[in-house]
Amino acid sequence: MKTADAVVIGGGIMGASAAHFLARKGFGRVVLLERGRLAGVSTGHSAAIIRTYYSNPTTLKLAKRALHMFENDRELLGGDCGFHPIGFLLLIGEGLRGAGEHILRSERRHGLDIEDLSPEDIGEFAPQISLHGVVRCILEPRSGYADPTRTTENLVAAARPWGLELRSGVAATGVRLRGGRVVAVKTRDGTIETNVVVNAAGPWAGRVGSWLGLRYSLRWSRESDLFVEMPAGFGDLPVVSDPGLRFYLRPCGEDRIIVGLGAPKDIEPVDPDDCDSGLDPGLRERIERPLFERIPALANARHLGGYASIYTITDDWHPIVGPEPGIEGYYAFLGGSGHGFKLGPPIGEALADVICGETPEIDLSPFRPGRFIDGEPLTSAWGEGNRG
Repeated sequence: MKTADAVVIGGGIMGASAAHFLARKGFGRVVLLERGRLAGVSTGHSAAIIRTYYSNPTTLKLAKRALHMFENDRELLGGDCGFHPIGFLLLIGEGLRGAGEHILRSERRHGLDIEDLSPEDIGEFAPQISLHGVVRCILEPRSGYADPTRTTENLVAAARPWGLELRSGVAATGVRLRGGRVVAVKTRDGTIETNVVVNAAGPWAGRVGSWLGLRYSLRWSRESDLFVEMPAGFGDLPVVSDPGLRFYLRPCGEDRIIVGLGAPKDIEPVDPDDCDSGLDPGLRERIERPLFERIPALANARHLGGYASIYTITDDWHPIVGPEPGIEGYYAFLGGSGHGFKLGPPIGEALADVICGETPEIDLSPFRPGRFIDGEPLTSAWGEGNRG
């Protein structure tokens, strides 16, 4: 029998963030359980885009904090996270003009660096983009992308001197309660006595919740991305999001581009225990169609493969975070795929405050598990989906 001051289940960005900030705050011995390897499923396959264009005030505050964290990653995230501040460009068509205006006002109200550009402005610095149907553009010059695996590994490695113990290859198998409070976590390698458990198990978070009698409303969708070679003389591009054509892209190193479908996404149901990681031809065609329409120069670019992973989706596409009434010592940190990578560190930081009995700078109560029962799901100017 081992003991810990807290056990975090799941070694993706959410679990690593919660464990890191608990240890940083001096919570004691924090054990991070990961049945495979760090960032091995959804996190490691994230496009890892760091952007702030959110219409929901809570996610906007968290995204602003996330940008600051990645800009100061060595100090705040444990090391160089591969953050490339190449800018984030949002292309807005006539049908989404209102949502774009709302985003612009929201970001300016929160003091974010943002530029409202015309299609003609974009043509000057990104001539590769066909601007047919685009009526305005929003540029976030400080945004960009990071390395999701390196970020997760940094969070864990940096926290080891503060009391974080990673146990990779060790799966949790149960949570023991006594008198309505957590007393232990069972694993395939023995039992760990603890009074605090954080459920950050990603696609398997619903299973962990079921050990305590909780029934989370979650869906799982197969999420695919592809790579194309950057043609010679192609030039530089920022991260690009096109909500009208429903796709996004970003450079991936100096020689390739990663591309995926954007919201509103078609849900492709998948079993988390049996997800084919390959990119099938039908998905490739669906991703390439809007890409080639918006950037014709890539139509003849060499295809460099792709992959599929798993989205874990809540009823409002936002994470479920916080304690569950009636279960002392248990905290949820799950769901929210599509923007979970960038929000993981600031939510982990705030959740550590909550667990320590302190008031976080960013109120997480809008993410509380009971918001759906309370009739208070989070909403977005974009409608359903992970744009937020």
